[in-house]
Amino acid sequence: MARGTIIELSSGVSPSCPYYLGDSVADQLPAYLRRHTFDEIYLVTSDRLHARFGGALARVLGDANIAVNVLTVREGEAAKGWQQLTELCERLVAAGVTKDSLVMAVGGGMISNLVGLAAGLTYRGVRYVEVPTTMLNLTDGSLSNKQAVNGSLGKNQFGMYYAPLFIWADVAYIRHEPVRQHRSAITEAIKNGLVNDATWFERLEKLLTPDLAAVQDDLLGFCHDVVSSKQSILALDPGERHAGIMLEYGHTVGHAVEFLSAGRLLHGEAVGIGMCAAAGVAVRLGLCDPEVLHRQEHILADRLGSVTGLPRELTAEQIVEVIRNDNKRRAGATIRFVLVPRIGTVRCVDGDYETPVPEPLLKSVLTEA
Repeated sequence: MARGTIIELSSGVSPSCPYYLGDSVADQLPAYLRRHTFDEIYLVTSDRLHARFGGALARVLGDANIAVNVLTVREGEAAKGWQQLTELCERLVAAGVTKDSLVMAVGGGMISNLVGLAAGLTYRGVRYVEVPTTMLNLTDGSLSNKQAVNGSLGKNQFGMYYAPLFIWADVAYIRHEPVRQHRSAITEAIKNGLVNDATWFERLEKLLTPDLAAVQDDLLGFCHDVVSSKQSILALDPGERHAGIMLEYGHTVGHAVEFLSAGRLLHGEAVGIGMCAAAGVAVRLGLCDPEVLHRQEHILADRLGSVTGLPRELTAEQIVEVIRNDNKRRAGATIRFVLVPRIGTVRCVDGDYETPVPEPLLKSVLTEA
């Protein structure tokens, strides 16, 4: 796909929003912004990302006679909490944001979650635009409408569903992202195949190498295909209330491991560990063949070059304790998992896409992992 071309898609969830995908298309952003009426742009990013991307993007907007105010926030999961959320909301108001303004998040999932939630809370909702600068946010996080901050007991415990005005996905921002970050994002792409599309999973089995050479050769095309792999799932359940729960495969343990690692593990690395734990649970319950676990471990460890085992410093008891406070928990004390009986299919019984898992069995699997 040629640089400068913009592919117009939609986020796929409900409510949906336009998703503009391209390569080196920053100069076209002012024209897309002018499809909407607004007074000023409040561009929120980090100091590091402002030096890399945000400053140049602000100049593009300024050269197009669009008024831009830049605010920077702290990066990292440790900063994704109530304190910084409150500070950002107050700073937006003090800087002069109005109901007619646009708030623009320039960053990865942490910044987008923080800014999206601040936009949704300020004046009961100020429109915002999402500009992802990581592959994970570009191909996965930005499609969800989920805005949240962490609590003291777990990840993403406080938030809301709040859709962007549109998503501006420019792969130029992710071209020189570290390979480890790309591996983290591709774990979610692998998950999409595991739960819904065996053909996509098999394609990734052949395509992936630890250096991600084939991905870099056609970054725009690959990102387009990853987005499509998630959209095909969202199309089944745009509200993510029924079949859409399959997107949480690996996230029950994954979110707990990510939270406990305090930033040492990337999101996709933690989810990969969580997927292997879920497959281990399914094998122990007699609900899937060990081959599913073996192929999953092979693609993550050997083809992608990512991690599959729990960090030694984490205990099963610690992980289960965090899971008890998971943001998706329902009534009752039973832990529930999305399970994959065979590649491309999620276990569903009477319309329920989650399976109860006995706590002792889960602890046993985690101890082995």
